[in-house]
Amino acid sequence: MKMLPNAITTSTRNWLGRLFLLAGSVAGVLACEEPKEIGLSPTTPVGILYTDTLTITRETILLDSVRSNDQSMLLVGRYTDPVFGKIQAKAFVQSRFATDFVVNDTLTNVATTPSRIVYDSTRLVLDLNGAWYGDTTIRQEIQVFRLTDSLRQAQSYDISSVVGSEATPLAKRVIRPRPTARDSVPARFPLPDAYGKQILTVANTDAGKVANNAAFQAQFRSGLLLTSDATAQAAMLGFQPGVISNSTIFGSYVAVYYHVQGETSRRTQFLLLNGKRFNQITTDRSATPLARLQKGVPLPAAATGGFTYNQPATGVTTKLSFPSLKNLSPGGRVAINRADLIITPTVPTNLLFTNPGLLALAEVNEKNQLRRLPVVGTGISAFGGFPFLVPFMGPFDRTPGSFVQVQQVGRDLLRNTYTFELGGYFQSIVANVSPNTGLVLLSPGGDLLASNPQTGGISDQTQFYLTDRLWRMIMDGKTSVKLIVFYTTST
Repeated sequence: MKMLPNAITTSTRNWLGRLFLLAGSVAGVLACEEPKEIGLSPTTPVGILYTDTLTITRETILLDSVRSNDQSMLLVGRYTDPVFGKIQAKAFVQSRFATDFVVNDTLTNVATTPSRIVYDSTRLVLDLNGAWYGDTTIRQEIQVFRLTDSLRQAQSYDISSVVGSEATPLAKRVIRPRPTARDSVPARFPLPDAYGKQILTVANTDAGKVANNAAFQAQFRSGLLLTSDATAQAAMLGFQPGVISNSTIFGSYVAVYYHVQGETSRRTQFLLLNGKRFNQITTDRSATPLARLQKGVPLPAAATGGFTYNQPATGVTTKLSFPSLKNLSPGGRVAINRADLIITPTVPTNLLFTNPGLLALAEVNEKNQLRRLPVVGTGISAFGGFPFLVPFMGPFDRTPGSFVQVQQVGRDLLRNTYTFELGGYFQSIVANVSPNTGLVLLSPGGDLLASNPQTGGISDQTQFYLTDRLWRMIMDGKTSVKLIVFYTTST
């Protein structure tokens, strides 16, 4: 602990003044001072202090689940990371019609009779979205299987979920991806005629309408499993789900080609790969520093040579604990003016592995499970259930409103650091508003906010913060985390 020089006293008090204006909870800390006139010394001694020696403990933990539901890309492939192990991703996705499947006679609004609709061929197109992890110079075989069951719209899938698939692939192709090339060509897979002809049977029926996707799924199992062959240890690839914009199709889709009897022009019906979806991610950590890592059993930094680890896609994260925080003013009151938490990960020695662009902090309980906000409301108006994420200010209470402005920080590229301002959050701990059971590092990415499929409104923020992204981070020794706290005590 160090006493600040007099020259800094005014500045520190100004921080405290601003904190009084912004945080009512801090004002309460010193509310018991005796009245005093301007210019007179306070009757209660006040010390202006700072410290950079608070104890911070680091552990590597494995989260109990990692949501992978309806993420913004389809992850496919496998690679080997020398620290995090052998990692494989499979994408499960349902296709759905881009537009109503209506076939009319040319230049009329008269529906064509089914006997005159002639099938030609079917093709699957997988378009890279530029995301990748591993070595893309190695060729790998992408395989496509048909699911034996439909994905449940109301179910929230995570990285450990699995849905059955047929034993024989619908299609497979060896590709050498070029995810960063501007002229990267989508991978195209011919699909069996039987598959395409079955889709053709719903033309001009209720099941062929976009609004009746549930009826289409009941009649036709459109779900696909995208995976890679068992021998390739190359790269994890991100494929873009299908999108329609201004009548133009982008991303990944199934195209059914057909024509009307007596006509020469070919027609196309598109099914976008953007229905219910999730990525399954499996890891083999044997023979790595994380071989002993399991759910509910943290690995102290001392057990891994001083290192702790983060990889959002596999649920590996670093837990930070602050056991000495309440010792700032034993027996007295404390107002935390400012607290900077500076995280400095190691610089990757291999350019194939990258540190995340953003970090956020989330609360965990004594069992190292994410604390979650209570659900408010019912049915389609329900809100909550996502993690307690450290906000920019406060929190002033434990209601959802105190956690909506989440603090997410970017990496300082020059210093390779992430800096959180935790003054308000630590104040909520010493004021017994928030529990002091530790914070874990999350790596935001993907869609900003999940949408409620029934209303189109925002449902929760989990999809943005609990992502299945594969960037990773390693923290080495005490210098990887530094905490500087400015505070005022009153006894």
